[in-house]
Amino acid sequence: MPELPEVETLRRALLPLIPGKRLTALKFFRPDLRFPMPTELLTRHLTGAVLTDITRVGKYLLLHFADGAMLWHLGMSGRVEQSPSLKPIHKHDHAAFHFAPDIYLHFVDPRRFGCILWVPDGKGHALIDHLGPDPLDPRTTAKDLKTRARTCKGPIKGFLMNATRLAGVGNIYACEALHATPLHPNRPANKVTLPQWEKLLATLRITLENSIAAGGTTLRDFFSSDGSPGYFAIDLAVYGRENQPCKRCGAPIVRTVHSGRSTFFCKVCQKR
Repeated sequence: MPELPEVETLRRALLPLIPGKRLTALKFFRPDLRFPMPTELLTRHLTGAVLTDITRVGKYLLLHFADGAMLWHLGMSGRVEQSPSLKPIHKHDHAAFHFAPDIYLHFVDPRRFGCILWVPDGKGHALIDHLGPDPLDPRTTAKDLKTRARTCKGPIKGFLMNATRLAGVGNIYACEALHATPLHPNRPANKVTLPQWEKLLATLRITLENSIAAGGTTLRDFFSSDGSPGYFAIDLAVYGRENQPCKRCGAPIVRTVHSGRSTFFCKVCQKR
């Protein structure tokens, strides 16, 4: 599914296209996303409105207008494509937006786990109000994360993927950052020392930024706003490399399961 780097890649792809432009028309083709789209509300507030900015909160995009923000989430298979008109092209086109004079964006989501919602100006939203700090936000510090983890006896891998503790870190990047630190994925979060948190946060940021620079991690469902593939392979050290040699020590990469998600690590480099 799209993770933080893929969503940030999309945000950066949209920034040269639509901020400062007027949204002249909206079309909705299928309302059955993860949550019902408030089509009348969106049409009333956004028709003729000028987009002022695009920000990201975890894995959510916020498209800001004078009266509030349109919230996008890509779910498991969502993508945004640039098209020649408002006319639907794909079976799973759910919405289309025309930014004057000539930008047409389509929200495509085959599995329908994404969402398009409205956040009134000055008010929050249940999907983002309780998210933890963003790992790429310079205000996020290792000391803050250590404080957040002081009562968490569960594995550090689970802590990293809990959006209420740290927003936007998915499975791939949690595995990669823990290997780079290195830390065993089962280490209790409240046992991670401040120096380890400093190294973990630094390596997590490097991993995410490298992935953003590369365009994300290759997943067949995502396309960037210009219709080109939006995920490009990065040099993964452990994720998806079960039984392959660790790039640091040569020992075979191990795969286990945490909360139904595959975890990849090196038993030698990431000692318990």
